[in-house]
Amino acid sequence: MSIGDPASQKAWDALATVQGHTQVRQWLAESDARAGSRRTNWRRWAVAASVALAVGIAATYGYSWFVPRSYETAIGEQRDIVLKDGSLVTLNTDTAIAVRYTDNRRHIELRRGEALFAVKQDRTRPFEVSAGATLTRAIGTEFNIDMRQDKVTVSVIDGAVRVSAGQNGRVSTADLTPIATLGKGQAVEFPAQLPSLQVARAADLDRIDAWRTRRLEFSDTPLASAVEEFNRYSTTRVTIGTPGLESVRVSGVFRIGDTEGFLYSLREALGVRTHEGTDEVVLMR
Repeated sequence: MSIGDPASQKAWDALATVQGHTQVRQWLAESDARAGSRRTNWRRWAVAASVALAVGIAATYGYSWFVPRSYETAIGEQRDIVLKDGSLVTLNTDTAIAVRYTDNRRHIELRRGEALFAVKQDRTRPFEVSAGATLTRAIGTEFNIDMRQDKVTVSVIDGAVRVSAGQNGRVSTADLTPIATLGKGQAVEFPAQLPSLQVARAADLDRIDAWRTRRLEFSDTPLASAVEEFNRYSTTRVTIGTPGLESVRVSGVFRIGDTEGFLYSLREALGVRTHEGTDEVVLMR
């Protein structure tokens, strides 16, 4: 079997597509050049068998599951995505998801960031979102998942969801433990990799509504928390350089991405000074 054979060409192309590596054929050709032995030929037949298996799986379950469709946003960017079932996903700043749909399952992997899901009802295909070691399942509802460095927050805007935890920091549908059921207006927060049973609390729907309309709202918020939230949307990083300034309270509504407006308000309301560098602004008193 040779890469140049017309009969095998489609198989090599399929393997490159499934694995996402266009160098597959080049690697095999180099391998032939290094060792023109029967063992090399045997290995090539083994790879061909793997190709046939991969293509067969993809044909059975669909390439959308085998090779998920990925979407992402840059820092400060937001994006609406209409999925093929009519569900709507709104990606917040610096967010990445992978979409896998089959005939009996709709699965989204939240790889980083925050996303709002408006789910089209389909009782034959539950809608699932994995984030860290959590899996949130809904039939028809609207909910928000915010995954930061060490925590996952699930908030329900409308309808209801069930949140389950995987084992050993991983999500597997064969080994899930239900840890929360949330209704409209409820939220729950978990450690990203070690979720456990939690009591629901009131969701911060004002914050979610604000980011959907490209606003940041703070009400008696510690400056450290306000700066952390602002930095999610800006490539110019704001830091606090004076001890004790972190706990000063901030209130106001700011437009996402308006660094000058944010800094001007802090200077006027708090009397802080700003030291501006190329890609960083330090707040001082």
